Amino acid sequence: MQTRDPRENRAIKAVLEKRVKKVKVKTGSWETYFFIVEGSQKEKFYLVIPGLYCSCPDFLFSVRFRKRKEKCYHMMAVDIALKEGKYEEIEMDKDTFLSRIVNTLLGKAPGGSKGRRK
Repeated sequence: MQTRDPRENRAIKAVLEKRVKKVKVKTGSWETYFFIVEGSQKEKFYLVIPGLYCSCPDFLFSVRFRKRKEKCYHMMAVDIALKEGKYEEIEMDKDTFLSRIVNTLLGKAPGGSKGRRK
């Protein structure tokens, strides 16, 4: 299914390739969620809060600063995935979530290898 907007085509492709993940973090009665959209080569991922934020550079520059677009393709992918119910759901507790964030920031891969640090 092709559209006129290349960003929409990329968003549809991300959904079809199952690169949209809903991450639910729970601790007791507290619960929150956000989405992760993996890059096309799965080498990067972007955090998306539906309708509000994406961690990609396109959102920062084209949406927020220049105001040329309403959404980046990652946000569009989340909108499509929510509408179609086509996303993987990942659930974890707060401690696991915080551990993964810290390891990512420190450049440690899940398998125990370390990335380059300055």
